[in-house]
Amino acid sequence: MAVTNKVPSRRPRQEAPMLPGMPPAIHPREGGGRTLIKVHLALDAERTWGLSAHLSARYVDPIWPVVPEDIGPNEAVVVRAGSLSDPKIPFEMLQTTGARLIAIVPDESDESLISAATAGAWAAVPEEEAHVLLADVVRGISEGRCPLLEAAADRTGVAFAILAMLREAWSLNPDSSPPSPLSTREARMLRMVAEGQTNREIANQLALTEQTVKNYMSAMFEKMGTRRRARAARMALEYGWLRED
Repeated sequence: MAVTNKVPSRRPRQEAPMLPGMPPAIHPREGGGRTLIKVHLALDAERTWGLSAHLSARYVDPIWPVVPEDIGPNEAVVVRAGSLSDPKIPFEMLQTTGARLIAIVPDESDESLISAATAGAWAAVPEEEAHVLLADVVRGISEGRCPLLEAAADRTGVAFAILAMLREAWSLNPDSSPPSPLSTREARMLRMVAEGQTNREIANQLALTEQTVKNYMSAMFEKMGTRRRARAARMALEYGWLRED
């Protein structure tokens, strides 16, 4: 009997069926040179199978089952969110990977968005529209966008809930935190980042050019050892560096 050392692939590569409402397929030669983007699917097998067809058609590489050690920094991971009281998101397992979570939520209600925000998701995609929207959301997140904050900007209830979370973070005891490396102006800018403001909005409020704000941001992020706006804001909140005395 022949002996082989070949290890079977973890990820099925069969052609999954197209679902109603899915956009037409985009293949590498037809996609204008679009870069292949990976996304990890931490979902049940049935949902994974259906979404894999949509993602592959849009030149996004679905990876499943999820192995935390295989998740690269800033890669997207799709998880499921339930109600506000029961998010059903394996956030604790994934947060050490530096993943950008995308939450599949039951609907477009404020409660669903708040549930996703509470779990640290970058985006919330309604269950019924996931097979149509997910690939574009993955691509947007890979480009640094945060669709959840964009949606919250148009929803007063969601925005207030997120701000309440930020205020709670500000109230944490900073006694054991390292001293702040930020200047007064940098701390003010980072407070605006934590509130979801863009560089242009910050520049308008501080009567600066957008390029000047970008220069401040670059200097700030270098001090804090990160290149990510969301990471810098969260770190500063946790350490109490954004409190106004």
